This record gives sequence, C-alpha cells and structure tokens, in this order.
Amino acid sequence: MDEQQTRQLIAELSAKLEALQSENNRLKGTQQKIAEVNNNYLMLHYLTSNIQGCHSTDELWETYLHNLSDCGFNYENVAVLLPDDNDRFSAKLSLADGKFAREAAVVPDGYICQAIEVKASVTTPDNLKAAVPIIGKAGGLKAILLAEKPAGIFFEDIQLLDVYVRQTAAIIENIMLNEKLRHFQELLGRQLDQFVMLHYVTKAIHDAGNYYDVLAKYLQTLSSSLGFDFREGALYILSECEMQRASLQNGELKLGDLTAITDPLIAKVIASKQYVLAENQRRLLMPLNCFGNITAVIEINNDSEIILEKIQMLEIFAMQTSSAIDNTRLKLHLEYLSFHDQLTSLYNRAYFEKEIQRIEKAQRFPAGIIVCDLDGLKMINDNWGHDAGDQFILAAARLIKETVPANAVAARIGGDEFAVIVTEGPVNAAGETGERLKNALAGYNAGLPDIPVGMSIGWAASAKPVRILEIFKEADSRMYHDKELHGKSSREYVLKAIQQRPAAKIRLE
Repeated sequence: MDEQQTRQLIAELSAKLEALQSENNRLKGTQQKIAEVNNNYLMLHYLTSNIQGCHSTDELWETYLHNLSDCGFNYENVAVLLPDDNDRFSAKLSLADGKFAREAAVVPDGYICQAIEVKASVTTPDNLKAAVPIIGKAGGLKAILLAEKPAGIFFEDIQLLDVYVRQTAAIIENIMLNEKLRHFQELLGRQLDQFVMLHYVTKAIHDAGNYYDVLAKYLQTLSSSLGFDFREGALYILSECEMQRASLQNGELKLGDLTAITDPLIAKVIASKQYVLAENQRRLLMPLNCFGNITAVIEINNDSEIILEKIQMLEIFAMQTSSAIDNTRLKLHLEYLSFHDQLTSLYNRAYFEKEIQRIEKAQRFPAGIIVCDLDGLKMINDNWGHDAGDQFILAAARLIKETVPANAVAARIGGDEFAVIVTEGPVNAAGETGERLKNALAGYNAGLPDIPVGMSIGWAASAKPVRILEIFKEADSRMYHDKELHGKSSREYVLKAIQQRPAAKIRLE
C-alpha cells in the first residue's frame, strides 16, 4: 500500500471516527433529554399526588403555590386569581413570605386578560411573567396561575406547566366541587334545623290564642337561643287610632303607646312594605304584612352583623305569623266589645252576670254590690235630645270610674242603671265606696258643670257566702229607697241647672 492509499485510508477512518463521536454526542444529548423528561414527569407525578389529599380549597391552593415556587418549578411571585359568581376575577391568593394570603384582586394586566380571553398560556413580551388558565371539564375557567422567573420563561417551561395544569385540573375541580357540596350540605342542615324551629315556634304562637301571650312568645322567639338568637327584638303594632311598642323587659311583656312614628327607618318600612337593614348591618326592621296591610313592624338589634340567611328565615317567619297578631288583636277587641258598654267603656250586663257567677263559684267573700240609678235621664232625652242624654250618662260613668277602687267591677247594666261589685277588703268596703260616691256626686254638682248628674245610690254586702243575687236585691232595694227620698229633688235640680244654661252646647264626648 503506497503512501497515498495510506493517507486516504486514514482520512476515511478519521471521518468515520468523527461521525461516531457526533452520533455518540447526539445519543448523550438524547439520553440527557430523556432523563430530564423522566425527571420532569416524576416531579409532575409527585406534585400531582401531593394535592390529591387536600380537603379544602385553601389547602389545595396553598399546596399548589408551594409546588410552583419551591417544590419543583421554582417560579417566583406565584399567585392564583379566582373568579366570583359573576365570573369576575376578584380574589387573589399568594404566598407572602412563604405564608398563604388572600386579598382582593386588582384589574388584571394585559397578558392576563389575553390568557383569560383565549384560555391558553400567555407570557409577557420579555418572557419574565406567565399567565396560565386552569380549565374545567365543561370548559369554564376555574383559576388563573401567575408566575415569574428572572431567568426567563421559555417554551419548554410553558409546556411543562401546561402538562401539570392539565394533569391537576380534574383534581382541582373535584376538590372545589366537594367543598361546595359540603357547604351546601351544612347550609341545608342548618336550614332544616331552622325550619323545624320555625314550625314549632310558629305553632306555639298560633296556639297561644291570647293576644298578650302571642306578643310575648313572638318576642321570646326573636331573642331566644332556641329561636333566632338576636340580642333584642321589639314589635311596633299599628292600628288606625294608635301605635304601640311591645318589648320584653326581664322576661315580662311591656307595652308602650306611641303618638307618632319618628324613626325614619320604620317610616321607610311602612311606605315600601320591604325590610330595611341599617348601615351598620346590626339593626333590621321588617314588616308584618297581613292581606296587603302593614299591621306591625319587627325591630331587631344584634351584637353582630345580621347575615342574609337569617334575614331570609325571618321573612319566612314573618309571613307564617303575619296573621297571628292581627287575629288575636281582633279577637281581643271583639271580646272587649262583647263585655263592655260602647258608650261608657264600663263593663256591660253580660260581664256583670259572669262576674257574679265567678264570685259564687270561687267563694270570694266578703262581697258587696253598689247599685246606681240616674235621676232625670228621660227628662233630658225628651227635652234636649239623646245626645244630651248620652252626655248625662257619660258624666255619671266617669264619676263612678273615678271613685270606685281599681279592682272593683263597674258595669252599666241598663239604660240608666249602673252596678259595682266590690270583693276585696272588709265587709264594709262596699259601704265606704258608696259613701265616697255620694260625696263625689255632691262635689261634682257643686262645681256647676254644664251637665249635672242626678243619681240614686244603694249598697249591700255579706261576709258569709250567699247568693250574690240576694246582695244585689238588697242593694237595689236601698237604691229605690234613696230615690224615694231624694229622686224628685235630684231631677228638679238637674232640670233647673240645665235651664239656667240654655246656651251651653251639649255634645257627645
């Protein structure tokens, strides 16, 4: 082999050696890339598995951010933007000095808006920041990942991050759905408890029957821990002629009359027929609407802010009980009318007779009765009309109410006849009251009123249990005896007194 052939062979061998070295380097590069890919997928497997055990979304996102910042990806300033119910990204989760933090999100930068719009990863022009959307199964945005890297975020980085996001999207969605499901289960449980509570307290209110018991149970429900557990509740009860404020003081029902509505929030509730929550969120006013009319306003004062859930339950409660107060108040009014004389507001004959039965049944003795009969009512009706006669009756009724004890039962038992039952005190209590009434009558007429009162009075009493009718008959007999002695002069006095005042306007008060 000559020298030229030798050189040619050496050249060929060198070329083959260089090609082998090049192929070896390429294989080493491929092996390195395979190793890097394997490492990356091992890292992704680890980072994916360590969020699967999270039970809450806060735990999930805290773990996720740590995965991006210091458990594999090594990004900086990592954060998550979360959408609200209106699909506005209003919450931002981040790591502040390694600690999980939540704050309100600011208006997203342009590259973030672009990622939201196209639902794909977007980097800033300098490749230092990236926004990566997390997309759910239905195509909705669940979150936006934000990350920075001073060395630059390259195509391979985004590819790896996209793979991680796709691998974890289902896990994220499941954890978020599970937490929402637990929340709804807890909410449903609370609502069921509250509906059970509403059923029992509403039934108790409707079963109370008595108007004042209804008010007391209503207020107890508002403040009791077995009810709404508000700090304080009150009722403003409205009617055509008056307004009352009902409240509980040391467990006792207190009613106070109000002359006018001075609270602007109450006036607003009445005008709008809608509840009003004060600016501090701790005072609530809600109407009780019965057949389109506001019959009362609930006032709530609380130590903490009143949440929407409680307002909604109170609305249901108000709707279920709106008729209870009105119905029992109407019942109370009808009972009042059935046992009271409309002209004088004294008890009527029906109540008087029931009271006699109760006294006899309970053996409430000593017991006494005072019987009063007007002198000259027919004369006044015939000469000056029934309006003047009514004024005459009213004057006598006022005199009786002002004179007899507060615990006595004063009744108008006929057109011009009154009776008073006295059961507390000694046996002579009726006699003392009768004498006091006679003196009051004389003092009243001595004052020269426009309408003088002529009245014959008799009384009787018994310390021992007897039929009350016997006491009444004796008192009635003594009244007629008084009329025989003084009735004529009494009528003449009334006639003369009125004739001396011909210009006096007789009106019904």
